[in-house]
Amino acid sequence: MSDTQTYLENRPPTVAVLFLERVAATPNAEAYRYPVPAAGGRGATDDWKSLSWSQAAERVFAIAAGLISLGLETEERVALASNTRVEWILSDLGVMCAGGAVTTIYPSTNADESAFILADSESRVLIAEDAAQLAKARERRADLPGLRHVVVLEAADAVAAEGDPEGWVLSLADLEAKGAEYLAKHPEAVNERIASITPEQLATLIYTSGT
Repeated sequence: MSDTQTYLENRPPTVAVLFLERVAATPNAEAYRYPVPAAGGRGATDDWKSLSWSQAAERVFAIAAGLISLGLETEERVALASNTRVEWILSDLGVMCAGGAVTTIYPSTNADESAFILADSESRVLIAEDAAQLAKARERRADLPGLRHVVVLEAADAVAAEGDPEGWVLSLADLEAKGAEYLAKHPEAVNERIASITPEQLATLIYTSGT
């Protein structure tokens, strides 16, 4: 049997399991290094922070548990509308560990096209980078009855407006806090969700420019 055949026959069944295996193998190794605003918020972004694999897993589990606490079911879609940033990665992994499927929206996509993707994918949650992405969903909210929540990465932009359903807008920090609270009561919730995922389940739904 070739090395390739051996790998294929013994490969992890899901991305979530692959993530857990990496965390277990190198918990203290650096997983991600990401830029942060310079002191005082002015000038070039020249400061960097790191997350170890165990630290990343803690946040991923909090996001996953937060989504589960909001009622996300297996294979339900969660849309991500954001530029590349570490929270994008953590959210992507969190959705997968919750058994959901990620669909992405370019941050430059206009409100009508964003609404089409959210409606066509039947996304239940939108993870939006900032106020601009939140505004697109809010503009077309009447056409998105299945969109139950918008999670905003920039905490300062997670502001509810008049007419928003209660709990429709929350920050990523709020979601992680909900997840931590949920895990305190159901410590095995995320591990159980990961164990229930099969290789045949939808993990990612991608809309291309030609869709």
